[in-house]
Amino acid sequence: MNRKTFIKNSVIAGGGIVTPTLLSAQLNKNSNSNGNENTFHCNYAPHEGMFKNNAGTDFLDQIKFAYDNGFRAIEDNNMMQRPVEQQKKIGDLLAKLGMTMGVFVVTSDNWHWKTSLTTGKQEWIDRMIKDCNEAVEVAKRCHAKWMTVVPGNFERTLSHEYQTVNVINALIKAAEILQPHGLIMVLEPLSDNPDLFLRHSDQAYMVCKAVGSPSCKILFDIYHMQRNEGDLIMNIDKN
Repeated sequence: MNRKTFIKNSVIAGGGIVTPTLLSAQLNKNSNSNGNENTFHCNYAPHEGMFKNNAGTDFLDQIKFAYDNGFRAIEDNNMMQRPVEQQKKIGDLLAKLGMTMGVFVVTSDNWHWKTSLTTGKQEWIDRMIKDCNEAVEVAKRCHAKWMTVVPGNFERTLSHEYQTVNVINALIKAAEILQPHGLIMVLEPLSDNPDLFLRHSDQAYMVCKAVGSPSCKILFDIYHMQRNEGDLIMNIDKN
């Protein structure tokens, strides 16, 4: 596999997203690789389903296929929803192959798509604390270090400033749980819909500064950021 050609042909302009179709075309040429001579220099992290047409529906087989074709990391947003035994199997396989576990999402019942942390209500703070404690155990099983946090939707009855304070207070409590274990939550500004509270990198930067913990950083997703804000380079350099 010629990595330069692969990158050139596989990256969407401005987005940096590798498409499954282009991946499949390239990887079929290399499905019998020994996994060493064609290793990518960057930790590109495919997720479940990207290689199901090549390796089958079993995620473990997809991970092996990814390794054989030069990938040395995966991501799995749904790791917390997987059975404990499956989490362990994924972690054991990654350790055996020397692969890195990327992000998974800290959430139960998909509260990150609901009006949650912005409200300041104790029920959501308690849910966040519960999920962070569970995330610590999940991270141990799959050898993860980073986990994505999305603070949910706007609370329309509160000012933006009060909502920001509520989010910061919740994240401070989350950081207190994660930091002793060397784990890092990464806040992801998203462009999926205008109801989401966290949508811009300068906003995430301010929240991280207010939380003031090495366990609270920014997931700067170029795809979402190029949809939400204009000067990507300035914001990348700042963050």
